[in-house]
Amino acid sequence: MTEIHYFDHAATTPMSQRAIQRYAETASSYIGNPSALHQEGIRAKALLEELRDTLANHLDVQPSSLYFTGGGTESNAIILNHLLWKPQRAEIILTNIEHPSIKEVGTLFRQLGWKVIFLDAPDGFIRPSDLANALTDKTRLVCSLLVNNVVGSIQPIAELVDVVREKEKITGRKIHFHTDAVQALGKVPFSLTALGVDSASFSAHKVNGPRGVGLLYNTNVSVTALNRAGEQEKGLRGGTENLSGIASMVTAIEDAYENMDTNYNHVMKINAFLREELSFLPILSPSELYSPYILTVSVKPWPSEVFTRMLYTKGFCVSSGSACSNNTKQKSQGVLLSMNVHPLDAKSSLRLSFSGETTIEEAGLLASAIHSTFKELT
Repeated sequence: MTEIHYFDHAATTPMSQRAIQRYAETASSYIGNPSALHQEGIRAKALLEELRDTLANHLDVQPSSLYFTGGGTESNAIILNHLLWKPQRAEIILTNIEHPSIKEVGTLFRQLGWKVIFLDAPDGFIRPSDLANALTDKTRLVCSLLVNNVVGSIQPIAELVDVVREKEKITGRKIHFHTDAVQALGKVPFSLTALGVDSASFSAHKVNGPRGVGLLYNTNVSVTALNRAGEQEKGLRGGTENLSGIASMVTAIEDAYENMDTNYNHVMKINAFLREELSFLPILSPSELYSPYILTVSVKPWPSEVFTRMLYTKGFCVSSGSACSNNTKQKSQGVLLSMNVHPLDAKSSLRLSFSGETTIEEAGLLASAIHSTFKELT
């Protein structure tokens, strides 16, 4: 069997052995429902709150602002869908480089009578001036991801939040600012307090944790769950908490934070190495203000699907689109087009994404495989 070299960490990451072990240990040792009043339930509840405190310490926020969810997509949905309780349809501002879990909901809001404004991102970045021009006295929500999942550009969230807060002073109305921080957690340094956002979403499986577990940071007490399924998580996310998954996620996040600087510097070298080795290709990721964990290139004139399949036969897993969309390639093309990327480059885009475990040797093998694939196709 061909040895597999994994370069699709922006889609999902393999669970670490420590995360797997923590999951198994928690599942074996904690059998009670955290909502139960007997001793096993009390033990489970105590662990749940201990885990919340641990995450709050890493994120430098109050434990009461953290809610456990089923993933980044659900965290995004909770914030977006709470607006549907509003009796009056107003306006929301999204960006054309959002993850599909936000962008697609924007389309739904339009169908329900909301005005939805999508901001483009020339060169991969949202301009504060464009946001300022789009804000009105009817704006109720602004969403911008922190790290783009297609090219890795880091958005100027603090500046965007400042623009929103200035508008609030003028209108006297609250504008909720939400950021999807899934691709940033444990990879690039940030402070939720310094960013000034009202809410942020995170996902365990992007940091070597389990699938189906996520986190929502929210300081806006007016947010109400559209689906009131129970009183867990203060009524914002009903249903029995996935204690084993949450414990596993916390272990993965702890490890990510402990090794963040080392991994960042290591991955930066891999990114720089591949930029040099693949310099014959158009580099679609920005050259500054980017996460080194993502590098997107164009393999034009060949469709990226062709390249993806050929590289897989050689043992390399890469991506031709965002993994959280049914029509992944078209969605990623739309993101790239909003960045003023040429349509042919967008159609031929190939995303390479890394982890702290990726080696320079593997990166060299990938570069050689891309070179040889070009020769085979020409």
